[in-house]
Amino acid sequence: MDHQEEEEVEIPNYFICPISLEIMKDPVTTVSGITYDRQCIVKWLEKVPSSCPVTKQPLPLDSDLTPNHMLRRLIQHWCVENETRGVVRISTPRAPPGKPNVVQEIKNLKKFGQEALGREDTLQKLEVLAMEGNNRRLMCEAGVHKSLILYVVKCTSEEDEDGRRRIKGLDESLRLLHLIGVPSNDAKTILMEDDRIMESLTWVLHQEDFFNKAYTILLLRNLTEYTSSHIVERLNPEVFKGIVGFLKGVVNSLNRTSPSVRDTVQSSRPSLGITEPSKLDHTLVIKQAVTSALMILLETSSWSRNRSILVDLGAIYELIELEISYAGEKRITELMLGVLSRLCCSANGRAEILGHRSGIAVVTKRLLRVSPAADDRALSILSTVSKFSPENMVVEELVNVGTVEKLCNVLRLDCGLNLKEKAREILKDHFDEWKKFPCIDMTLVTNLLSSSPKDQLNEFHSRVGV
Repeated sequence: MDHQEEEEVEIPNYFICPISLEIMKDPVTTVSGITYDRQCIVKWLEKVPSSCPVTKQPLPLDSDLTPNHMLRRLIQHWCVENETRGVVRISTPRAPPGKPNVVQEIKNLKKFGQEALGREDTLQKLEVLAMEGNNRRLMCEAGVHKSLILYVVKCTSEEDEDGRRRIKGLDESLRLLHLIGVPSNDAKTILMEDDRIMESLTWVLHQEDFFNKAYTILLLRNLTEYTSSHIVERLNPEVFKGIVGFLKGVVNSLNRTSPSVRDTVQSSRPSLGITEPSKLDHTLVIKQAVTSALMILLETSSWSRNRSILVDLGAIYELIELEISYAGEKRITELMLGVLSRLCCSANGRAEILGHRSGIAVVTKRLLRVSPAADDRALSILSTVSKFSPENMVVEELVNVGTVEKLCNVLRLDCGLNLKEKAREILKDHFDEWKKFPCIDMTLVTNLLSSSPKDQLNEFHSRVGV
């Protein structure tokens, strides 16, 4: 290799995208005044909506992205000048579909209704348009989401001559609904206005297509977040069954005991002879769906009727397995512990947690490792299980998985007074039982229980010099 090839090319800083740290191919400027590569900022806003990566200023998902033509020409000219030094030329990007295209598709939709959505290319065009944030806002204002939801109902309700449901366009409709979302004002009433909607979404949850289930759960969360508490309280048990089944599928795919999610989606999406319009991150979609599923379970488990249904469906086992598979995901851990803390309010729920080979161990391991919210929920679970379950079963398990040591650490470290009170109560309730285990430092336990949580907190602060 000669000297010219080895020479390092100095790239002007303002050619570099702040996200990818690579030369921008399609520079666009956001309302915050920062220029990014279009593809990078679009992906960023899908993952971290409402935040500019550089300024941290509010940046809505549907923000306008203004093409920076001057900078693009400078970059292209620089690339041409340095082509002999190994710099790859950058072609002029195609302009993304804009407002005129959206307006035309919306007009067609209003004119032809469900017939328009049934055409092979309509949903594909809408999905391509929806990749631009401002276009999504226009679609929501025009009520495209309502037409899509009714089309989903139609897809899952009509049958062909063989008695099978006509589901052509279902995949695209659910993906598009995920992209544009349902405004909160409409979400409040949609489920109350038409019972068929919940029936259709429930049906999708029990089909084989993994990603359609994910998009359906995301839509369900969107709709139930704002709707009447009566609907949330009385959800059909089949909805819970579908959600628990989805979580089980996620665990199986992560543990490689079934075809991978990517293989599943590829085999279920026939080639259409075009580039797939949706550039959604499949891994991100599944993670968002898992989070939404847990949020639905957390909200609905406030009612005893729903708790009983979930326990009977084996939700506790799947939640624990999910946490083992998704270790390290803070939000998922917090939600999982929140749902478990509610499900263990019943005797059957507590028995399920104790019956799982890793139930108490997982809860214990997350204590003091995730967040104060996770600590509070983990201690609530341990407190409820230890108080209302057979002592001979609980105590040995708490000792074997290191729970006693963790509880002592809660008392010794800088934790909230409410957490210390819970830990103190558990240690105190089984004080005589701990004496039977040589591995337990009873001198430490006795000293910790003899001082108040407030004194322990003051002692910790004095040790660390606060």
